[in-house]
Amino acid sequence: MSMQIEQGDRKMNEIKLQIKGREQDTFAIHYSCECFHNGGAVAPAVCTISIVNYKSKELHTFALHNYMIQGKSLLESEQQLLKDFIEFYKSLNNPLFIHWAMDSLEYGFKAIYARAENYGLYDFDLSQIEDFNLSEVIDSGLIKSLEENNCKRVTVLGGKDEAICFNKRAFDMVKMSTEGKVLGIMDLFEKYLSNDLVNNYDDERMIEYD
Repeated sequence: MSMQIEQGDRKMNEIKLQIKGREQDTFAIHYSCECFHNGGAVAPAVCTISIVNYKSKELHTFALHNYMIQGKSLLESEQQLLKDFIEFYKSLNNPLFIHWAMDSLEYGFKAIYARAENYGLYDFDLSQIEDFNLSEVIDSGLIKSLEENNCKRVTVLGGKDEAICFNKRAFDMVKMSTEGKVLGIMDLFEKYLSNDLVNNYDDERMIEYD
Protein backbone atom coordinates (compact mmCIF):
# COMPACT_ATOMS: atom_id res chain seq x y z
CA MET A 1 0.00 0.00 0.00
CA SER A 2 2.82 2.43 0.91
CA MET A 3 4.46 1.72 -2.46
CA GLN A 4 1.18 2.55 -4.25
CA ILE A 5 0.91 5.80 -2.30
CA GLU A 6 4.51 6.71 -3.19
CA GLN A 7 3.86 5.96 -6.88
CA GLY A 8 0.68 8.04 -6.75
CA ASP A 9 2.49 10.97 -5.14
CA ARG A 10 5.28 10.73 -7.72
CA LYS A 11 2.77 10.78 -10.58
CA MET A 12 1.00 13.79 -9.09
CA ASN A 13 4.28 15.68 -8.66
CA GLU A 14 5.23 14.88 -12.25
CA ILE A 15 2.02 16.31 -13.70
CA LYS A 16 2.29 19.38 -11.47
CA LEU A 17 5.76 20.01 -12.88
CA GLN A 18 4.47 19.44 -16.42
CA ILE A 19 1.81 22.13 -16.20
CA LYS A 20 3.82 24.65 -14.16
CA GLY A 21 4.18 27.74 -16.33
CA ARG A 22 2.08 26.07 -19.04
CA GLU A 23 -1.35 26.57 -17.53
CA GLN A 24 -2.54 28.45 -20.62
CA ASP A 25 -1.46 25.51 -22.83
CA THR A 26 -3.16 22.82 -20.74
CA PHE A 27 -6.57 21.55 -21.83
CA ALA A 28 -9.10 18.92 -20.85
CA ILE A 29 -10.53 17.13 -23.90
CA HIS A 30 -13.39 14.70 -24.45
CA TYR A 31 -15.31 13.47 -27.47
CA SER A 32 -18.32 11.40 -28.47
CA CYS A 33 -18.90 9.23 -31.51
CA GLU A 34 -21.63 7.36 -33.32
CA CYS A 35 -21.65 3.71 -32.43
CA PHE A 36 -18.76 2.80 -30.15
CA HIS A 37 -21.13 0.97 -27.81
CA ASN A 38 -23.16 -0.63 -30.58
CA GLY A 39 -20.31 -2.00 -32.70
CA GLY A 40 -19.81 -0.93 -36.27
CA ALA A 41 -17.23 1.11 -38.10
CA VAL A 42 -13.56 0.90 -37.12
CA ALA A 43 -13.61 4.70 -37.01
CA PRO A 44 -17.16 5.68 -35.96
CA ALA A 45 -18.50 9.07 -36.99
CA VAL A 46 -17.42 11.84 -34.63
CA CYS A 47 -20.34 13.69 -33.08
CA THR A 48 -18.69 16.18 -30.70
CA ILE A 49 -15.21 17.19 -29.58
CA SER A 50 -15.07 19.49 -26.55
CA ILE A 51 -11.99 21.17 -25.12
CA VAL A 52 -11.67 23.41 -22.05
CA ASN A 53 -8.65 25.49 -21.09
CA TYR A 54 -7.14 24.88 -17.64
CA LYS A 55 -6.31 28.53 -16.98
CA SER A 56 -9.14 30.49 -18.59
CA LYS A 57 -11.84 27.77 -18.44
CA GLU A 58 -12.79 28.79 -21.98
CA LEU A 59 -14.78 26.04 -23.66
CA HIS A 60 -14.39 25.14 -27.35
CA THR A 61 -16.84 22.69 -28.90
CA PHE A 62 -16.90 21.19 -32.37
CA ALA A 63 -20.25 19.47 -32.81
CA LEU A 64 -22.43 18.08 -35.58
CA HIS A 65 -25.32 20.04 -34.13
CA ASN A 66 -23.57 23.37 -34.79
CA TYR A 67 -23.28 22.65 -38.51
CA MET A 68 -26.53 20.80 -39.14
CA ILE A 69 -28.59 23.75 -37.89
CA GLN A 70 -26.86 25.70 -40.70
CA GLY A 71 -28.44 23.31 -43.21
CA LYS A 72 -25.42 21.07 -43.83
CA SER A 73 -25.83 17.32 -44.35
CA LEU A 74 -24.53 14.82 -41.80
CA LEU A 75 -21.38 14.08 -43.83
CA GLU A 76 -20.77 17.76 -44.59
CA SER A 77 -21.19 18.57 -40.90
CA GLU A 78 -18.74 15.93 -39.73
CA GLN A 79 -16.16 16.97 -42.31
CA GLN A 80 -16.44 20.62 -41.25
CA LEU A 81 -16.33 19.62 -37.57
CA LEU A 82 -13.04 17.80 -38.16
CA LYS A 83 -11.59 20.59 -40.29
CA ASP A 84 -12.38 23.18 -37.62
CA PHE A 85 -10.99 20.98 -34.84
CA ILE A 86 -7.78 20.40 -36.81
CA GLU A 87 -7.32 24.13 -37.43
CA PHE A 88 -7.86 24.81 -33.74
CA TYR A 89 -5.43 22.06 -32.74
CA LYS A 90 -2.77 23.36 -35.13
CA SER A 91 -3.10 26.83 -33.59
CA LEU A 92 -2.15 25.56 -30.14
CA ASN A 93 1.35 25.91 -28.72
CA ASN A 94 2.60 22.47 -27.66
CA PRO A 95 -0.58 21.65 -25.71
CA LEU A 96 -0.93 19.21 -22.84
CA PHE A 97 -4.23 17.29 -22.98
CA ILE A 98 -5.95 15.93 -19.88
CA HIS A 99 -8.37 13.18 -20.90
CA TRP A 100 -10.26 10.08 -19.90
CA ALA A 101 -8.92 6.94 -21.64
CA MET A 102 -8.51 8.59 -25.04
CA ASP A 103 -5.16 6.87 -25.66
CA SER A 104 -6.58 3.43 -26.46
CA LEU A 105 -6.36 1.78 -29.86
CA GLU A 106 -10.06 1.94 -30.65
CA TYR A 107 -11.16 5.14 -28.91
CA GLY A 108 -9.85 8.65 -28.67
CA PHE A 109 -7.03 10.37 -30.51
CA LYS A 110 -6.33 7.48 -32.90
CA ALA A 111 -10.03 7.15 -33.75
CA ILE A 112 -10.36 10.89 -34.43
CA TYR A 113 -7.35 10.77 -36.74
CA ALA A 114 -8.68 7.68 -38.51
CA ARG A 115 -12.03 9.39 -39.06
CA ALA A 116 -10.30 12.50 -40.44
CA GLU A 117 -8.43 10.28 -42.89
CA ASN A 118 -11.80 9.23 -44.33
CA TYR A 119 -12.19 12.82 -45.52
CA GLY A 120 -8.63 13.14 -46.80
CA LEU A 121 -7.51 15.22 -43.82
CA TYR A 122 -3.92 14.24 -43.13
CA ASP A 123 -2.15 17.51 -42.33
CA PHE A 124 -2.04 17.09 -38.55
CA ASP A 125 -0.51 14.63 -36.10
CA LEU A 126 -2.09 13.43 -32.85
CA SER A 127 0.41 10.61 -32.31
CA GLN A 128 3.03 12.74 -30.56
CA ILE A 129 0.79 14.74 -28.25
CA GLU A 130 1.67 15.30 -24.62
CA ASP A 131 -1.15 13.94 -22.51
CA PHE A 132 -2.27 12.79 -19.08
CA ASN A 133 -4.84 10.00 -18.80
CA LEU A 134 -6.88 10.85 -15.71
CA SER A 135 -8.54 7.43 -15.70
CA GLU A 136 -5.19 5.87 -14.72
CA VAL A 137 -5.22 7.58 -11.32
CA ILE A 138 -8.93 7.17 -10.52
CA ASP A 139 -10.35 3.80 -9.52
CA SER A 140 -13.98 4.38 -10.59
CA GLY A 141 -15.49 4.91 -14.02
CA LEU A 142 -16.03 8.44 -15.30
CA ILE A 143 -19.74 8.79 -14.50
CA LYS A 144 -19.34 7.37 -11.00
CA SER A 145 -16.29 9.58 -10.35
CA LEU A 146 -18.19 12.67 -11.44
CA GLU A 147 -21.07 11.74 -9.12
CA GLU A 148 -18.84 10.94 -6.14
CA ASN A 149 -17.03 14.28 -6.48
CA ASN A 150 -20.14 16.41 -7.15
CA CYS A 151 -18.86 17.22 -10.64
CA LYS A 152 -21.69 15.69 -12.69
CA ARG A 153 -23.69 18.16 -14.76
CA VAL A 154 -27.36 17.38 -15.34
CA THR A 155 -26.70 17.17 -19.10
CA VAL A 156 -24.23 14.27 -18.78
CA LEU A 157 -25.33 10.98 -20.36
CA GLY A 158 -23.74 7.55 -20.37
CA GLY A 159 -22.03 6.45 -23.56
CA LYS A 160 -24.84 4.10 -24.54
CA ASP A 161 -27.42 6.85 -24.10
CA GLU A 162 -25.29 9.16 -26.24
CA ALA A 163 -25.26 6.48 -28.96
CA ILE A 164 -29.06 6.27 -28.76
CA CYS A 165 -29.29 10.06 -29.10
CA PHE A 166 -26.98 9.90 -32.13
CA ASN A 167 -29.19 7.29 -33.77
CA LYS A 168 -32.23 9.48 -33.10
CA ARG A 169 -30.36 12.50 -34.51
CA ALA A 170 -30.60 14.27 -31.16
CA PHE A 171 -27.16 15.78 -31.72
CA ASP A 172 -27.84 18.70 -29.38
CA MET A 173 -28.16 16.25 -26.47
CA VAL A 174 -24.85 14.61 -27.34
CA LYS A 175 -23.20 18.01 -27.57
CA MET A 176 -24.43 19.07 -24.13
CA SER A 177 -23.42 15.73 -22.60
CA THR A 178 -19.90 15.92 -24.04
CA GLU A 179 -19.49 19.49 -22.81
CA GLY A 180 -20.67 18.43 -19.37
CA LYS A 181 -18.14 15.61 -19.31
CA VAL A 182 -15.16 17.71 -20.37
CA LEU A 183 -15.99 20.31 -17.72
CA GLY A 184 -16.32 17.49 -15.20
CA ILE A 185 -12.96 16.04 -16.25
CA MET A 186 -11.36 19.42 -15.63
CA ASP A 187 -13.04 19.57 -12.20
CA LEU A 188 -11.74 16.07 -11.36
CA PHE A 189 -8.24 17.03 -12.52
CA GLU A 190 -8.20 20.11 -10.30
CA LYS A 191 -9.43 18.06 -7.34
CA TYR A 192 -6.70 15.51 -8.07
CA LEU A 193 -4.00 18.21 -8.06
CA SER A 194 -5.28 19.65 -4.77
CA ASN A 195 -5.49 16.14 -3.24
CA ASP A 196 -9.22 16.67 -2.71
CA LEU A 197 -10.45 13.80 -4.86
CA VAL A 198 -12.95 11.22 -3.67
CA ASN A 199 -11.53 8.02 -5.18
CA ASN A 200 -13.42 4.91 -4.13
CA TYR A 201 -12.23 1.63 -5.60
CA ASP A 202 -14.80 -0.11 -7.78
CA ASP A 203 -14.00 -3.83 -8.08
CA GLU A 204 -16.57 -4.16 -10.89
CA ARG A 205 -14.99 -1.41 -12.94
CA MET A 206 -14.40 -2.15 -16.63
CA ILE A 207 -12.60 0.03 -19.16
CA GLU A 208 -15.05 2.90 -19.43
CA TYR A 209 -14.74 5.47 -22.19
CA ASP A 210 -17.86 7.43 -21.25
